[in-house]
Amino acid sequence: MNFKFFLTLAFCIFTLSFVFITHSSGKIVERILVIINDDVITQSEFDDRVAKTREQLRLLYKYNDTILNEEIEKAKPQILETMIDEILFVQDAIKRNIQISDAQVQKEIEDIKKQFKTEKEFEDAMKAEGYTMESLRKEKKRSLLLQELIKQKFSSDLVIKDDEVKKFYRDNRDKFPTKNDTVKLKQILLKYNLTKEDKEKARSKAEDVLKQCKEGADFGEMALKYSDDPLSRANKGNIGYFIPGTGDFPEYEDIVTNLKPGEISDLIEMPDGFDIIKVTDVKRDGRIGLQRIYIAIQPDPSAEKATLEKADLVLNELKKGADFVQMVKKYSDDPITKEKDGDWMEVHIDNLSNEMQNAFNSLEVGEISKPIKSHQGIHIFKIVDRKELTEDEMEQIRKYLTDQRLQEKLEEYSKKLRETAYIAYPKSNASVN
Repeated sequence: MNFKFFLTLAFCIFTLSFVFITHSSGKIVERILVIINDDVITQSEFDDRVAKTREQLRLLYKYNDTILNEEIEKAKPQILETMIDEILFVQDAIKRNIQISDAQVQKEIEDIKKQFKTEKEFEDAMKAEGYTMESLRKEKKRSLLLQELIKQKFSSDLVIKDDEVKKFYRDNRDKFPTKNDTVKLKQILLKYNLTKEDKEKARSKAEDVLKQCKEGADFGEMALKYSDDPLSRANKGNIGYFIPGTGDFPEYEDIVTNLKPGEISDLIEMPDGFDIIKVTDVKRDGRIGLQRIYIAIQPDPSAEKATLEKADLVLNELKKGADFVQMVKKYSDDPITKEKDGDWMEVHIDNLSNEMQNAFNSLEVGEISKPIKSHQGIHIFKIVDRKELTEDEMEQIRKYLTDQRLQEKLEEYSKKLRETAYIAYPKSNASVN
């Protein structure tokens, strides 16, 4: 585990379990581990911190005693360094004349009391943790002192903007496996000039795939392996349910309504490819569940090059300020979206091709993609809307980034203070192990 993260001052400051060292003139005979300017860390103070850290680790990770002891031994050097930093920070706060009132300390105590049903429960819990009311007040005063120091020194550096949160999310999407982002798009589609030879190659491939399916090959696996439609391929060909008569799938509605569950259609010719459809289910309300394998007609290199060149010209006009909808009406070869001012659909980014995912992940609402190649042609998309993170998720990431940045600032701050501080380890107490 990462003890540096667990034992970081940033972590401690923002938890109620933060334990500040308390000095007493009555402890002058104790073994001194470290001298920091005019202050010291004693053996008993260090042992107390180790014991409390041990309990935190036990509760957090449910370690058995053997593993817990091993982990604590590894952590001891960092525990001592953290305690040194705390003293340096408090000393600097005092130099800066940061004041904490008794009323502020009392409010902290009252907030803790609210967690208990009775005064006796509070007092028992305080004793169990080894505190007196006096030591608890000292701890909370030091806690507030450090919080105010951090506020004064770093507050302006700890503002995490929405763009930073979104960038972190997009750069680390693999760490958010349950997310399924969607984007709503407008598109300009420039179709390839497909030849008879291109079409026959696709037909031959589709016939071979159909033959394998009819002979018993697993339809979902065949879709995953051969389908040129990324949306359905990601779901092993499943495209959900549709109700006949709604016009959702006009190209093959009549065909699939005559199929029984488990049956597979013959090749269905589309303008830019061939479909193979399997009926998976028929509901009582008339809905029909479908799987799809789509084999696209692939253009020859010269046709693809010509379409890309045309797309570059369109994109240049858009960059110069041309209205996207007007460019849709002027250039798009997709009659369905052209009638809707380019409105395409709301799509799940993870279900798109890698090229489309890479393009959309870096775009904000209102921005226009570079030309993107698909089996249909060359697309130019405009992001109309995108759904990524909820407000709670935004705040969770913002807090993580804030804590991360605070830790970096504290490390820099510690390094600077240590450059001018007197820190000594008495020889007889050089080891904390």
